[in-house]
Amino acid sequence: MSTRPDTDCGVRDPVAQPDDLDPRLLSPTGRTERLRIVVEHYNPTAGRCPGCGWPVPRRQECPSRQVALALLENRPLPARLAHLTDVVPGARAGRDSAADRDRRRDELDAMPGLFAAPARTPEHGDTR
Repeated sequence: MSTRPDTDCGVRDPVAQPDDLDPRLLSPTGRTERLRIVVEHYNPTAGRCPGCGWPVPRRQECPSRQVALALLENRPLPARLAHLTDVVPGARAGRDSAADRDRRRDELDAMPGLFAAPARTPEHGDTR
């Protein structure tokens, strides 16, 4: 007989709903506001999120922090939060294809900066 607790006892992780998110994420926000949300909802241990009280088992982040971080980093929402793309402005779901990443990288390289950027070297296995 195993001494490990049964992890498949029928209790499922809660599914985040729009009401569970920080209300600031439901309207268009700038980078500063998104960063503020990331910091306010940071939880270094398992327990409850200090910003919204969301239960954080196994040290997963609360949904508000994950959405704000995805918006900040301009990447798709995690799969468990993909159903929120319709209510969060600027959010998207799905995976980025290599062509999407290359297009975004080329757009960023074309933007003017303070200093001339060195030429980007192809990634390992990239035949561009």
